[in-house]
Amino acid sequence: PPPPPAPPPPPPLFDAAHRALRPSGRLTIFSDNHRYCCSLARLLGEMRRGAAAAGAAGRCFASVPLEGRSCERVDGIRIFHGSPGAEGGFLVDEQSYFDRFWEHGQHADRFFLLLEKA
Repeated sequence: PPPPPAPPPPPPLFDAAHRALRPSGRLTIFSDNHRYCCSLARLLGEMRRGAAAAGAAGRCFASVPLEGRSCERVDGIRIFHGSPGAEGGFLVDEQSYFDRFWEHGQHADRFFLLLEKA
């Protein structure tokens, strides 16, 4: 039988991040947009399935668990609620212009994905 088709190439962001990171290196994506985080999680899940179907590790990322943090799973990828903090890769809690703007609008929802190069 013919070999399985190769998985589609990863999007440029994930391709570049995968090339730049050391083995087990981490990538944190932090957003106020839940739908965007869900979309990224679905895309990452598709990338993993495509690589698995082709019998190769590919340029994939695994979701990193964080004890005691509220999260949901979309396609096997955790979407955490709140700010990442030090355990999520944010070593210094600085407030940006965007954060101050966001606070004055009384918005509080934040989400993040914590990924590890697989």
